[in-house]
Amino acid sequence: MSASNPGRQAFARLRELAGNATPILVAGVGSGVTARGAVEGGADLLAAYHTAVFRIRNLPTILAFLPGEEPNGVTFSIAPEVIASAGERPVVLGLAAHDPRVRIEALLDRAEALGAAGVTNEPFTGLYGAEVRRELDRVGCGFAREVALIAAAARRGLLTLGWACDADEARAIAAAGADLVGAMVGFSTTAAVGPSEIEAAVASVRAIAAGARAAVPDVLVLAHGGILNEPTTVGTVLRASGVHGYVSGSSAERQPVAAGMAEAMRRFRAAASGGRGE
Repeated sequence: MSASNPGRQAFARLRELAGNATPILVAGVGSGVTARGAVEGGADLLAAYHTAVFRIRNLPTILAFLPGEEPNGVTFSIAPEVIASAGERPVVLGLAAHDPRVRIEALLDRAEALGAAGVTNEPFTGLYGAEVRRELDRVGCGFAREVALIAAAARRGLLTLGWACDADEARAIAAAGADLVGAMVGFSTTAAVGPSEIEAAVASVRAIAAGARAAVPDVLVLAHGGILNEPTTVGTVLRASGVHGYVSGSSAERQPVAAGMAEAMRRFRAAASGGRGE
């Protein structure tokens, strides 16, 4: 594989960070402006995907998993603005591979043509619930298609972020050639976090990491989801689980964008009122 391949260049940089014990930070983004903010804030890699677009529209992430807009169409529609805003920072696109009528190679062709450094399997069937997931797997529209996507992208030398919800998925996605394995702890939550919640999150991340390392001992593993929604908790879980970094979602996009906009409006209101407040 050519050393000038963008995917391999991006992976070499991430591997260097991990080798220096520097946590890898991946920002999930759904717009050009949040992509720019992520780059300015120091994200090492950007991931653009359709559920991020939903959250920047102030729609619940779960809505993106229901019938409606075609996920790849949504992702491809915002890819140019994200990639342009990212500058030199690499971008991976979230691709839905589940529909057997859609050729995986055609999806990868389009991602490469747009200038993406790589891809990730998003959405992933692990969040659909056990019953739905079993039915998708039974008819050949489930996790195996996600594995095939990652394997095909790896053969091209694209940077690959493979999501896994348990140790078995992690083993399979790593064996398929995922450069990065995402340890998915669950849907993001704003519930109170105590020692038991931290312990459970650490155990989940460790189990997924162990599954991935059973296939590829030196694979890079990143954590995401569940209670991992603010910096202190993320730092605690990363140190306790020994994984290589963190993938943000609503934690660094929906929540701070809404809070920042609200604060700006309060300040403008105060200034326009001559300091009289509201």
